[in-house]
Amino acid sequence: MNYNRGIALKLKQEFDKRKITYSKMRRYYEGKTDAFEQYPITDRSNRKVKTNHIKMFIDEEVAYLTGNKLTYLCESDANITNVIEYNLNNINSCLDTDLATTLLTYGTAYELYYLYEGEFKAKVINPLQGIAYRNVEGKAELFLYFYTKELEDNKYYIDCFDDNYIYHFDEGFTEISPPTKHYFGICPVGVAELNNGAADTIYNSIKDLQDSYESTLSDWSNEIADTRLAYMLITGMTLDDEVAKTMKSMGIMQCPDPAGKIEWLVKNIPSDFIKTYRETLEDEMYKVTHHLKNQVAVQSNTSGTMLATRLNCLRIKLTTIHQCLNNCIKTRLRCLFKYLNILEGTDYNYKDVSIKFTLNLPNNDLEMAQILSQLTGKLSIRTGLSQLSFVTNAEEEYNKMMEEQEQALGELDLDVIKDETEQISA
Repeated sequence: MNYNRGIALKLKQEFDKRKITYSKMRRYYEGKTDAFEQYPITDRSNRKVKTNHIKMFIDEEVAYLTGNKLTYLCESDANITNVIEYNLNNINSCLDTDLATTLLTYGTAYELYYLYEGEFKAKVINPLQGIAYRNVEGKAELFLYFYTKELEDNKYYIDCFDDNYIYHFDEGFTEISPPTKHYFGICPVGVAELNNGAADTIYNSIKDLQDSYESTLSDWSNEIADTRLAYMLITGMTLDDEVAKTMKSMGIMQCPDPAGKIEWLVKNIPSDFIKTYRETLEDEMYKVTHHLKNQVAVQSNTSGTMLATRLNCLRIKLTTIHQCLNNCIKTRLRCLFKYLNILEGTDYNYKDVSIKFTLNLPNNDLEMAQILSQLTGKLSIRTGLSQLSFVTNAEEEYNKMMEEQEQALGELDLDVIKDETEQISA
């Protein structure tokens, strides 16, 4: 698709409309919740407690998703995996982590591909920085990237990407420099989006629970603080300010009325009242997000199978997120191969490459190894190796094993030849 000014202007309007929602998502990830910022102020204790479950859940899922290295497999040409790793090695090592974090925070993430000093580069763009016009397949056909320049905080610029060029505008969509040609042949932007976009985000699932949880903790903290301001109840006498000060300094109080009473007036709150409510809110947040409390101690004899079973719901959720990331990474490979094919005259095809994610979750590798040993001769070695959690690249591991076996066989042959030579000499 070539640049269309009408579509670009509508994209900018849609970007401005969505900015409010995405800005709030960003604020909640940073811990700037409504409960914290709008907590009612009184003339008594005004403590505010911040506890960021949204960021904790997102960071935990990102660690599970990208804690193990992403691997690429190609049956038609094993060398392609080495080519991919070599050319992506000069990119930010946290690229996949940034992509997953952006996706889980906003429900949508973009990845922009470009050349810098003759090398292929990739950069993650969040919905507060850009917006894409997509076709029925969800592929970006036109992309607007909004950015500011150093020391120009009050002015931003727009780069518009289509299949062939990058157009440069100011914030009023006035062209400020000639278009720059790129060589990818498609709009160089990958799109990752949750199945239902922002509706599937952790923010959308637990925002109200997060607000209630922080409000409860703040109320609880202020209740404790206000208890220190307990009132003294005196009946049967009246005190002016001077007498009260004297009695306080001397520590002596005399009530002239025999029926009078002097006592502290404190609020009697059941100890479990707020605690139970807080735990209910917290349990609900964990239930909605399919997470487990890692701080809760488990039995020492809990097996790996049991741990994996407890994480089964989260595992299914993360597998779905992997598929969303996979769509974007395919575009990354497509643009990389387009660059390599032009630069080196090769004929790489991104469709020949499969992308493998290895979840950074507990697995019972002992049980899996026992299963694989019973399938010897019925299952390929590469497939078997890919089932083990500590093997992130089955192809590479298989090649290493074959090299070691060939080396061991060569050394064995040398020993046999040496023995035969010694026998002949004797």
